[in-house]
Amino acid sequence: MTDEYVPPEVTVAGPGEPEVAVVGGIHGDEPSGVRAVERLREADLDLQRGVAFVVANPAAVAADRRFLDSDLNRVFPGDPDGDREHRLADELCDVLDSLVTLSIHGTHSCPEPFALVHRSQPAEYELASKLPVRHVVDHSGVNEGTVTSCGCVVEIEVGIQGTDAAAAAAERQALAFLRRVGALPGSPPRSSPRFYHMTGAVPKPIGADAELYVENFELVPRGTVFARVDDEDLVAEDDFYPVLMSECGYADIFGYEARKLGDSLREIEASWLAEA
Repeated sequence: MTDEYVPPEVTVAGPGEPEVAVVGGIHGDEPSGVRAVERLREADLDLQRGVAFVVANPAAVAADRRFLDSDLNRVFPGDPDGDREHRLADELCDVLDSLVTLSIHGTHSCPEPFALVHRSQPAEYELASKLPVRHVVDHSGVNEGTVTSCGCVVEIEVGIQGTDAAAAAAERQALAFLRRVGALPGSPPRSSPRFYHMTGAVPKPIGADAELYVENFELVPRGTVFARVDDEDLVAEDDFYPVLMSECGYADIFGYEARKLGDSLREIEASWLAEA
């Protein structure tokens, strides 16, 4: 592999200039989104709006690596004079800035699709609330520098990366998104997700013998033993909801803690008004 910069692959389909986008390959080792983008851009879709189908990091995809120089989903809005991922982030933000976008990811931790949004982009909450997912997580203040900072971009974790189930879920989510934004005819499935806010990462010693006892999005009460590391129990100091937690997904953390914001977007909007 060389250090040559490979730009994002952008294929525009449908009438007129692109107004919406479907993105895969932010991480090169998550093939489900790439497969969905490739299949949809070649399909004979009855598109009603211009759509940009984007493979974000083609060189990392070809290498089957999460990234080459830097984690692309931690360096937005990027730097045109930076390393390869910083340059990609800068170019992707230019492409996606005015588009309503779905970015597709895979995970090691959660087989059920869920959405990720950022508080700085309220329109992401509105869009995510109408996609066929049961959970929506605001990662602001914990995971910054993600693609959700480039305009209205909702990220979808579609399932266990590299599985056929995740690939099928990626295509279903993409089609539901395109119907929801009026780029395809038809009505997407209804949904009524619950909303959460990430509050922090849960550390895990690198190389430790770790065992996890909890399930994602199921309440862990204060005082519960939620994991074991090298024969030492880890006990919840406060109530939390696990998000993206697994024994093997990250080298140095189990995943993330979250608090529940509410059972509906209307409930969350009321709390925002109360805070204002």
